[in-house]
Amino acid sequence: MSRRVLVTGGAGFIGSHVAQRLHSLGWDTHVLDSLATGDRANVPAGVPLHVADIRAEGELPAVLRTGYEAIVHCAAQTSVERSMKDPEFDREVNVTGTRHLLVAAREAGVGRFVFISSGGAIYGETAEPATEARVPAPRSFYGMHKYVAEEFVRAAGVPFAILRPSNVYGARQRSDSEGGVLSIFRERLIAGLPIVIHGDGRQVRDFVYVGDVVDAAVVGISTTADVIWNVCSGIATTVSDAARMIAAEIGCAPVIEYAPRRTGDIDRSLLSPARILATNAWGPPVALDAGLRRLAADAAAVG
Repeated sequence: MSRRVLVTGGAGFIGSHVAQRLHSLGWDTHVLDSLATGDRANVPAGVPLHVADIRAEGELPAVLRTGYEAIVHCAAQTSVERSMKDPEFDREVNVTGTRHLLVAAREAGVGRFVFISSGGAIYGETAEPATEARVPAPRSFYGMHKYVAEEFVRAAGVPFAILRPSNVYGARQRSDSEGGVLSIFRERLIAGLPIVIHGDGRQVRDFVYVGDVVDAAVVGISTTADVIWNVCSGIATTVSDAARMIAAEIGCAPVIEYAPRRTGDIDRSLLSPARILATNAWGPPVALDAGLRRLAADAAAVG
């Protein structure tokens, strides 16, 4: 029989890509999602969907009762802005929900727990590329709560891999308040609207293609050690340059408007992928221009 894996948040952005890959690799893949922000259409064909909320502790044992070799935990509240406006909701999803899932996983005898955390939010300002040894200094409730959730993962007694992605982009990423900056830029460019950049545009980000995060999740399942890995490109790109790059790939001249920076934003976020690269099982990461070409092709197909 195929190995069984549960992907939480599997109707969302990263989770749906993880579920698709594992299903294609022959895993008996299941998805758990509340559908509060996820979309049924994102769940790969042939993959069972369990509609449940990780905040509801009583809903999880029934889902895990059938037994899973591994869990890839992608379900999350992902908006820094929303976390600053409603930190209690962010805590309920990212801390309490993760704790509930870990308790259920331990009781069900799950053999591996892969947690999609956040490198961009946890490390805070990074003058130099942040390594996993860097002491976290989050600037937002989202980053704080992701770090607290990591500590629950480390203490749960279930073998784990903690992945700290930088700024993830790719197909199926939402363009509303929960989405990433590149998906927002793409949608506005396609609609012929100005790009709005909060701050002066010189903020530095480390953009990583969603397929690289999926690759890391697959490696995280297969390794036996407890690990923490940054998942990133290690390349610094300003937000303004990223806007111009995606406009060039779509084939339009961007109109950029600048707005006040938002609470919780940081000026420089750059990570080092050296530790996961040293496994020789991951990488090299997709270059931003190549990843943006994939986004542009996706936009053309939709439009």
